Amino acid sequence: MALLLMTVGTAIAIEAPAEEWNITFGGPGNSNIFNSVQETSDGGYVLAGHTNSFGEGEWDAWLIKTSETGDEQWNKTFGDIDYDRAYSVQQTIDGGFILSGYTTFADSGDKEAWLIKILNTTRSIF
Repeated sequence: MALLLMTVGTAIAIEAPAEEWNITFGGPGNSNIFNSVQETSDGGYVLAGHTNSFGEGEWDAWLIKTSETGDEQWNKTFGDIDYDRAYSVQQTIDGGFILSGYTTFADSGDKEAWLIKILNTTRSIF
């Protein structure tokens, strides 16, 4: 005795999502990289990463705040003369931001974990 199993499915055509907007950030340099993006309480976005287009050193940790349509509201780099990178960002309850990544010490080349708290006015408090 043979058992025949048939599966009947329904084919549904799904329309590809439409692009709402597309914006690039950066300047002259080799690379501008974002590793983290979060929606902010005002409906905009905050992006964290690193850049060698501007700032103080080889690579600097980079934080950009945008409006809900992707227009840049402010742009801030953090770092010294060597390699500094940001990998994660979150908005804090006070409206500021907490940024994590690493910094490299120029004299030794050692990398250290880095935590930066940004006030909602973009001033670093430590």
